[in-house]
Amino acid sequence: MQSPGSPGGTFETFCENLSIENFIMKNRILVIDDEKEIRSFLSKALSRIAGFRVELAESGQEALQKLEKETFDLILTDLKMPGMDGLQLITEIAKVKPETLTMMMTGHGTIDSALEAMKRGASDYLMKPLNLDELIVRIQKVLEEKQRFVRLKDFADQLEKANQELRRLDVMKSEFVSIASHELRTPLAAIKNSVQLVRSGTAGKVNENQEKFLSTAERNINRLTNILNDLLNLSKIESGRIELNFENIELKGMIELMASSLKPHADAKSIQIDVEVSGEIPGVYGDPEKINQILTNLIGNAIKFTPEKGNILITAKLLSNDQQRSYGERIAVSVKDTGIGIPPEHLDAIFEKFHQVEGSLHRSVSGTGLGLAITKGLVEAHQGKIWVESEPGKGSAFTFTLPLSKAERRDPHFRFTLDKEFRRAQEKESSLTLFLIQVIEEKGEVKEALLDRLEMKVKQCLCRKADILLRREREKILAALCEANVAGAQVIRQRIEMEIQKHPIEGQGATAVIKVGTATYPEEALSKAELFRLAKERLGGENEPEKDFGC
Repeated sequence: MQSPGSPGGTFETFCENLSIENFIMKNRILVIDDEKEIRSFLSKALSRIAGFRVELAESGQEALQKLEKETFDLILTDLKMPGMDGLQLITEIAKVKPETLTMMMTGHGTIDSALEAMKRGASDYLMKPLNLDELIVRIQKVLEEKQRFVRLKDFADQLEKANQELRRLDVMKSEFVSIASHELRTPLAAIKNSVQLVRSGTAGKVNENQEKFLSTAERNINRLTNILNDLLNLSKIESGRIELNFENIELKGMIELMASSLKPHADAKSIQIDVEVSGEIPGVYGDPEKINQILTNLIGNAIKFTPEKGNILITAKLLSNDQQRSYGERIAVSVKDTGIGIPPEHLDAIFEKFHQVEGSLHRSVSGTGLGLAITKGLVEAHQGKIWVESEPGKGSAFTFTLPLSKAERRDPHFRFTLDKEFRRAQEKESSLTLFLIQVIEEKGEVKEALLDRLEMKVKQCLCRKADILLRREREKILAALCEANVAGAQVIRQRIEMEIQKHPIEGQGATAVIKVGTATYPEEALSKAELFRLAKERLGGENEPEKDFGC
């Protein structure tokens, strides 16, 4: 190897001419080189001139022994050494002390060796003979980069802790709102019944003045009940406890019915409601009650914020080919009004909780500011999107999408539940296992009756209250989501197998075949898509031998 040259005169004289009082002995550097002269030179240069604390090793093996006992900020190693060379040493350091920085130096280097060193984790690469000024500057640069990284990591850790605390408080808030809403609704219903009984004259004759006060009381009871219902609905959506019952829906009739039911409110302001929905529009797949609620909120808002003698137009149509690339094969329902409109600065926040747009007309209307947040949550529970287009003084158009009944293959209810449980597992940093379970007759058919019997047996094998079991209707597959790691999932799977072996499911003339596919987050899959793909593959036997029970 080539020896480093000293920058003029003896090294000792050079050091004496430098002031080192301002250097603070902070960073620890381990120098590895099989040549004693180079080790000695680097030790003196880095400690006396640059102010580093320096330890020495003459081989890779000795360096690893020191690393086991001590902590270093930087490893400066030669490439060519007997026994373990620099590349091997960097690889080992990356395994045992990945937080330790490494730099390579050599007199026999090439671009390929430099690239290989960087690939294995080296932070920089130096050629001999070493230039002392350049060496110190590059070491300091590498250490400064680490300090910046450490600071960023500290900030990220603090931010994550703050986010965790916010999530915890949000969960507590949702639980409090849910409990409070439930507890308040019962006495409120009793008060309402009492007021209605008094107004009806059951408790005695009511004079005109008393009727006036009782009417005001009942009106405010209804308003408070609506507020509590909104809070409870939003709490259920945010916590993922909302119940969805999906079925095929004829959308035209539903929209016309909702428009008709809200017509008296529109007539009171001389507002015209028009419905333009083709009779040939395909059906959608969703929860009728929740879609009614979406329509009620949007049409009700349009009536509320449209001046007298205005117009409301409700349309539903299949998305264009270009739109389907972004949203999939879906129906877009739009509620367009000629109301006061929404200022551009409020558009991004319009679906946030408690957000209300100030305006001259708005002062005359009451509300909680939760309606659009609930509407957005219900649309997203159907795996849909909602957006608004508006121009102040001209009106607004709220549009949301719903999955086609004939085209839906991914089961929105299953996707909604998987999204919710996966997000919960991420927030709690816990495991989540997806089970896909199928029952098939000898002829390869899947009968509803067999699926019903399988569902009963699987329910008996899921012991936790939080475990979820549902059907993927189109594929005739049961899906279970359990808070279990790989080992726990194996126990549940064995429990299912034993139950089927003890009590086989009988098909028409033969015992049915049961197949199970599982995947676990985060041990086996890091995303929802990967979790489902792996479980589906194992159900089909691509990555794991199928187990046919009870044959």
